[in-house]
Amino acid sequence: MTLNNNTAIALIDCAHLIGSPKDGSLALLNDKKQYAKFAIPPIYRTAINRMQLPLLQLSSTLIDTHKAHINNDRTDVILCTHAGTDRQLANHYRLTANAMLRELMHLSCNKSASQLADLLPTELNSSHDKVGEMATTMATRIAQSCGLNGRSFAIEAANNSFAQAMALAFDSLRTEQTDSVLIAIANDIPNHSNTQRLGASVLLLKRCNKPIDNARGYLVNALMCEENRIIEHAKTESSQSVVLCTITNAPLTEQLKPALHTHNINLDLRANILPDTGIVGSALVLNNWLKKPNNHTRALFFDTNEGHSAPSFTISRTFCPIAVNEAHAVVLCDHQIWMANRSGVTEYWQGLTDKTGGISSLIHDTYASGSLYHENGAQHDSYYCNAAAKLNTTRRDQLGQPSPKDVLTQTLKQWPSLDIPKHSRSMVITATNLGPYSERRKLLASKLRALCTQCYEILNGNNPNSSALTSLNEWQTQFNEDALSEDFQASNLSKQVAAHFALKDCQHLAIEAACAGSIAALDCAKNAIASGRIDVAIVAALELPVNLHDLSVCSNQQMLSRDVIATFCQTADGFTPGDGCAMVMLTTNTLAQKYDWPIKAELNAIGSSTLSKSMIAPNTEGQIQAMRHAFAQTFIKPSHIEFVETHGTGTPVGDSVEINAISSIYGARTHNQLKLGALKTQFGHTFAVAGLASIIKVLLSFEHNQIPRNLIRGVLHSDLQLSQLGYDPLNSNQAYSTPKGMRHATVNGFGTGGVNYHVIMSDFA
Repeated sequence: MTLNNNTAIALIDCAHLIGSPKDGSLALLNDKKQYAKFAIPPIYRTAINRMQLPLLQLSSTLIDTHKAHINNDRTDVILCTHAGTDRQLANHYRLTANAMLRELMHLSCNKSASQLADLLPTELNSSHDKVGEMATTMATRIAQSCGLNGRSFAIEAANNSFAQAMALAFDSLRTEQTDSVLIAIANDIPNHSNTQRLGASVLLLKRCNKPIDNARGYLVNALMCEENRIIEHAKTESSQSVVLCTITNAPLTEQLKPALHTHNINLDLRANILPDTGIVGSALVLNNWLKKPNNHTRALFFDTNEGHSAPSFTISRTFCPIAVNEAHAVVLCDHQIWMANRSGVTEYWQGLTDKTGGISSLIHDTYASGSLYHENGAQHDSYYCNAAAKLNTTRRDQLGQPSPKDVLTQTLKQWPSLDIPKHSRSMVITATNLGPYSERRKLLASKLRALCTQCYEILNGNNPNSSALTSLNEWQTQFNEDALSEDFQASNLSKQVAAHFALKDCQHLAIEAACAGSIAALDCAKNAIASGRIDVAIVAALELPVNLHDLSVCSNQQMLSRDVIATFCQTADGFTPGDGCAMVMLTTNTLAQKYDWPIKAELNAIGSSTLSKSMIAPNTEGQIQAMRHAFAQTFIKPSHIEFVETHGTGTPVGDSVEINAISSIYGARTHNQLKLGALKTQFGHTFAVAGLASIIKVLLSFEHNQIPRNLIRGVLHSDLQLSQLGYDPLNSNQAYSTPKGMRHATVNGFGTGGVNYHVIMSDFA
């Protein structure tokens, strides 16, 4: 690692809003004019998370103030969040209560059904509930409002979220994947008070080659820090202060203070006197340190983590060049997957190459006794689709979703051979929904119990021996289990993976970037390795959308196919949902050879863009920009690519936009047709898992020298002009025309809010 005398990372500015000391509330949330100010259409206003408004206010002000420093096309947005935002809780209560009550009504006598109907939620659903409740769209709406077209995604790492965001920003700036990064963080405490307040904060970082006037400071490093080695880390970082970012207990303070004092290092406990704002606290501590100068020009900011390693970062008040890591190729070494009824790599490959895939008919009676299925269209939070790619597991909750923890455990059992040295600096990053449904029900426990009590009174009064009462007991058991479960933030999935492989010096976080989530995770992992901060990364993806919550909100927005997904075809009318779990391991080519790990492929480049015109509609220009960004990073040209794995959602607009974008970059082929893959025709749309499942598909195609077929359902849409362009929609399995060691393939991953990614891979590693 060498020092670059010309490159530093400036902390341009930061700002925050804190709730009232009286009751913890934010007055801004009651100002309805804010929706119009940020051009949020009326149809969205009841569907978005409330903390979107303060984040938009802070972000737009910060970006506008410092627009002279901003290259809009190369500015990222990283949002830090947690499970249980107001819209997540409101939607899940409405959908869960509706499902339970509709099932009880279906199983009850007329008198009970009539009384139960009076308990149905009165809040109207919105066609944009799915989009509105997502953490991703909070980030992309900031990007759209501020005109920022770089990457946009949301992360969750419990109390370490802000430090992890600083680390991810450090990686992308250090490796020159972006020019600047806007970090936004907000809590959404349901029962805020004078002791626990609502809060939001934003911070702007920029790569620079000379001091920037009025910059608040400079980000020097981001690293994992063990609690018992704080002094060593502080000395290595030449820090005069150690700033604890979280409220710290007395025993730790008494242990650290004299030891640090011996080395003339100050222990800064300002977190103990600032308002409690949950995950926003670390950002407030940094802001407070920057606002109140002292004679300490450099500080190590550390998140305590119950005696374990925790992410930390170093800030200097003066210009400070960063060390630049020697470039190494990043390679994919191993993988594991479970999609629908195909568990493990071998079965997955069979599902890719046979004529059946993993999609099957939904058995509607297993979902709230069939009470929410409406063939002619969605009504009152119901669904209309008839097919899905469900995991072949029997244990599901009352909404029809398997336990994410159990699914991950089963997938890991298929992957016992991974041998990562325990001393490796490692990361596990999991792409998933950052608002797990079990965690939402835990937060809603008292409300759901109260509803059950009302239902018991009705059923016991009319027909105490009914099958409805048996069903109610099952719902009540579900709610009790959720209420008694341990805190289940999405990042716990990453901790589960790390524990399985006994990784010690490991960072854990979860990421959401809509349907491109796992490619966003892959991108973050690649940057962390390329920057030299991480040796080995495991990227996981897990999402299980074949459940009543997702079936209902997707039906409300008419996203789903009424029959089965038909990518590229005239009958395309939406996607078929699918469950999935996938994992890959990344490292440098050098380390892979050192430890004799199998090298499956080189990860040449990942391009991204959030350029969009709408929160829901795909955008050709945004997809083109992501592809250009990818090819700008490598010597590989579009003409070298033989196989493009498309996003292929099977909607007329989506297919058309994607083919237009591909043809703009790849052009028409007169020789050696461009082969187009469409994984969703076999395994449906697995949301966050879709990208990683496609990556593994490409790895297996390299291994088997075969590009898997698509399941073409009907006549190809003539408007796509596939034959005229020389594009092969793969009605059958095809061998690569290029020899082993010279094959290149790409993967598209797109998501709601204008999230666009393009991945370039080669087998020559």
